[in-house]
Amino acid sequence: MPLSSRPDRAPCAVPARRLLALGAVTALLATGCAYAAGASSGEPAPTATASTGSPASSAPSATPTATPTATPTATTPADPQPAGVVVTPADTAVEHNPVDPVVVRTGRGELGEVVLVPAAGGEPVPGERSADGRTWTSTDVLAFDTAYVLHWTAAAGGTTTTGTSTFSTVSAAQEVDARVNVAEGGVYGTGQVLQFTFSEPVLHRDEVERAITVRGGGDRAGAFRWYSDTVLRYRPAETWEAHSEVTVSLDLLGLDVGGGMIGNHDLRRSFSIGAEHYARVDDATKTLTAYVDGEVAGTFPVTLGNPDWPSTTGRKVIMEQAPSYLFKASSLSLQPGDPHWYETFWASNVSRLTASGEFVHQALPSAMPVLGQANVSHGCVGMSAEGAKFIHDVFRPGDIVEVVGTGYPQADPDDGYGDWNIPLEHYADESWKGNW
Repeated sequence: MPLSSRPDRAPCAVPARRLLALGAVTALLATGCAYAAGASSGEPAPTATASTGSPASSAPSATPTATPTATPTATTPADPQPAGVVVTPADTAVEHNPVDPVVVRTGRGELGEVVLVPAAGGEPVPGERSADGRTWTSTDVLAFDTAYVLHWTAAAGGTTTTGTSTFSTVSAAQEVDARVNVAEGGVYGTGQVLQFTFSEPVLHRDEVERAITVRGGGDRAGAFRWYSDTVLRYRPAETWEAHSEVTVSLDLLGLDVGGGMIGNHDLRRSFSIGAEHYARVDDATKTLTAYVDGEVAGTFPVTLGNPDWPSTTGRKVIMEQAPSYLFKASSLSLQPGDPHWYETFWASNVSRLTASGEFVHQALPSAMPVLGQANVSHGCVGMSAEGAKFIHDVFRPGDIVEVVGTGYPQADPDDGYGDWNIPLEHYADESWKGNW
C-alpha cells in the first residue's frame, strides 16, 4: 500500500547516517539492511440577457443581488412590471461550488420553463419547482470545471419575462481530492492506522475531521493527528477489535478545505480486521515471540542492528510485505571498502516496519550462526528461514511488531506507523514529542 515516508533516514540507519528513504516494497526498489558479518474570487456585477415578444415601455434594473436583469414584454398594459427574478449563482459567476444548488426565484407571479445545461452541450440538469411555483432548485450535483447556461421564463401580472445567465463551477486548479491507505474489502491487522492524504493543503482542519466517520472495529473512541497540511491520521484509543468490520467515510465532496479549495469526491472504504497478531522482539534474549489471538504461536532467534546501525525501539506496524526484496548497500551510500558495505542480495519473506528501511526478513547465510547470540544487521530483524516465513505468511499489514531493549530511541512516528508510541491524550498535539 502507498505510504508517506520521511526521506531523511536511510534504510536501517542511525540518524548519523540519515539518507534517502526507501521506495515501496511492492515496487521492489533496491534498498535495505544487511549484516556486518557478510555483510471566491469576487463575482462580477450581475448582468443578464433577456428577450421578449415586443419592446417594453420601460426597463427597470434588478436589485443589487438579483440576477439577471430582464427587460419584460408587456403582454397587457395593465401591469408592465417584471417578475423580479433572482438567480443564484449570479450571472458570470466563477468557481461556483458544484454541490451548491442553482436557484431561480421570482418575487411575483410564477416561473415558467427553467432549463440549466452545460454550455458545451449535454443533458439538462434536473430540478424541482416549489409548490407555489415561484422557486426552481437544481437537484443534482454539477460537474466540476464546467460552464453552464441557465434559461428561464416567468410571468407576473400579465407580463412574460425571459432571461439567460451563465456561470462556471470550481476549476481544476481549485479542486482537492484525497486517498486513504486501506483498500476496499482488504484485511488488516489490529494495529492498522488510517492515513488520509490530500492533494492540496488543508487549512480548515476541524471541518475535515468532522467530515470523517469511522464505524465498527469495536466502535472505540479515536483521535486525529496531522503530520502536515496534507497528511492526517486516525487511530482508535486501543487497537481494533480482532475479527471485526470497519467502515470509514470522508464527506469531502463540496467541502471547502481552505484557500478556495473544494473537495471533488467523497471517499468510502469498508475493510476487515483479522486475527490479533503481535510480535515482541527482545534484544536481551535476541528472540521474536509471536502471538496469535493472545496465545504464543512461536519463538524464534533473531539478530538485530549492530552497534553502528542499531534497531529502533517501540511499536511498529507492518506496512507491506513481499516474498523477496532486493537490498543494495548503495542505498545506504555505502561503497566497497566501507566496513559496513555488503554485496547486493535478495532477501526472502520481507515485512516492512519503517519507511526508512527496517524490515523483518530471512537473514543472510553468513548471519545464521549468530541468530539469538549477536547483533550484526543494519537495523533489520534478521530471522531464520522458518521464522521469517511465519511472519510473512501469518502476519499481515497492520499487525504490530514491538522492539525492546536495544537502548536506541523509537523511529519517528511518521517513519512508518509509529502512532501507537504516542499516548492517546497527546495524539492530537502535534508539538508533543516522545522518545524519538
